[in-house]
Amino acid sequence: MPRVTKIDNKSIANKVFLRRKATEHLNELRVLDLFAGNNVLWHNFDKARYYGVELLPDKGKNLNADARQVVDSLDLSDFNVIDCDSYTIPFEICRKIIEHPKVKSGTTVLYTVITSIFTRLPNACLDELGIRDMYNIAPSMFNLNGATYFYDMLGNLGVKEIYYYENLAGFTKHYGYFVIP
Repeated sequence: MPRVTKIDNKSIANKVFLRRKATEHLNELRVLDLFAGNNVLWHNFDKARYYGVELLPDKGKNLNADARQVVDSLDLSDFNVIDCDSYTIPFEICRKIIEHPKVKSGTTVLYTVITSIFTRLPNACLDELGIRDMYNIAPSMFNLNGATYFYDMLGNLGVKEIYYYENLAGFTKHYGYFVIP
């Protein structure tokens, strides 16, 4: 699976640039922002629709809920951009999005993947790989491979191209996007 990589930092300006790049081919933006925070990243975009979901109630204008639980009940056909900037490995939620019966081909999905020797892999990843028992004994053997496991899962679900930039300051962080096949 081809990957386009550049090394950069984690600034908001770079995240906004990535969103502009990821959506430049779209005539209108209908954004589902699953980890919306204070709605900063999409603030300066011309959007036909914006729906933010955020677990914490003191942030932005959002539905206050766990995005991982909400995505199953949403009609994803209403959106052509889904933002999963979760500051972890969005393994389970990206799988749910790709396999969602109403997600449309051509939908752009943005994500963040953060790994380090101390970053716990998501349970969905451990279960899919069948390594939960080994992981519980020696997690550091697997943690640094979290991004590889994430990209392998996407490839197994039919994603052909992934675009991201990488920050190697302490944690390995990938900020990127792919398009639903």
